[in-house]
Amino acid sequence: MGKKLKICIFPNDPLIAYYDKGEIKDKYYNPGNFFDEVHFITLTDQDIESSKIQKIVGEAKMVIHSVGKINIKNRKKHLKEIIELCRKINPDVIRAFNPFVEGWLAANCAQKLGKPFFVSLHTQYDYNRKLSKNKLKKYLVLKYTEKFIEPFVLDAADKIVVVYKIIQPYVTKHSSKNSEVLHNKVDCNRFFNGKPISNLPQPLILSVGNLIPVKNHKILIKSMRVIEGHLLIIGNGELFSELNQLIIKYKIEHKVTIKKSVPNDQIQNYYKSAEIFALAYNTKVESLPIPVIEAMAAGLPIVIPSPEEGFSEGLENAAIFTKNNEKSFTENIQKLLKSKDLRKKYSNQSLTKAKEFDSEKIEKREVEIYSELIKGFQK
Repeated sequence: MGKKLKICIFPNDPLIAYYDKGEIKDKYYNPGNFFDEVHFITLTDQDIESSKIQKIVGEAKMVIHSVGKINIKNRKKHLKEIIELCRKINPDVIRAFNPFVEGWLAANCAQKLGKPFFVSLHTQYDYNRKLSKNKLKKYLVLKYTEKFIEPFVLDAADKIVVVYKIIQPYVTKHSSKNSEVLHNKVDCNRFFNGKPISNLPQPLILSVGNLIPVKNHKILIKSMRVIEGHLLIIGNGELFSELNQLIIKYKIEHKVTIKKSVPNDQIQNYYKSAEIFALAYNTKVESLPIPVIEAMAAGLPIVIPSPEEGFSEGLENAAIFTKNNEKSFTENIQKLLKSKDLRKKYSNQSLTKAKEFDSEKIEKREVEIYSELIKGFQK
């Protein structure tokens, strides 16, 4: 028996938040069961019981360390105790998923303890900063982190991966480091083998994503005024009541449904029940959201906005690209609904493309990165 491998993870949110959203994904934090122990340091007073979410670490032993509410303001006061906790855990790798307070704590622990630090980035933080200008308090915090937190986290990292190409300019701007594109992963078999739900209205157009401004759900809702079909939006967030008011305003309650969440182990059945997948996300922030990959894996024709120039993720032959407005989405969805042959063509192209994002392939690369980091520090 070799040495037991341990990882210490600073997740973006308390783990209970992922449980509540139905986002408990098999081996998400332990690709290929590479680690024997997975330790989470979560910035909350009390987190979820580990037994409820064991699958996120596969076969590893899971330990959740809830350390209280730590934020940008009080972070320095708690740093010493977090470093001591990390010292006791004695991980082989430290991992964070953002360049903010969680990333800052992880980076400090890694530097102090001489451990490899791996950070992955999941959105275009510079553009998000621009979008927050109308919320002054949030904007000022993000201007502070831009100067004092984010560059430190990025420069401290021994490995940076980004889930979209559009994030790479952010890394280049704020650090001297290179980044690797490692897309989000999806279990293609599970989505391909989903079972249609018989009582859902047809023809069904599915859209999956948090109810936040960058997802532009209003565009699809407005499109449904003329589209003959039913739009099911799966997601929750700050715009829940506003979007529902919009549905009532246009008197299309019989054509649009918003479902706050679906357990991750059932979501494939919703994809399999749909004829088309559509999502009007902001391409300056993200270029290949997870639901788009899930939809392709289920064999759905997808209607999404054209990527920003120079930041294509190679979906040109797989997706129907559209302008990010109501008119263009309406036309493209109607075109698909009217032609079974066209739907079949794009369904096949979706299935082919989805294989590039299969969990097995992405996890293999993630395991290689962990191995390289650990070996690099053992020299």
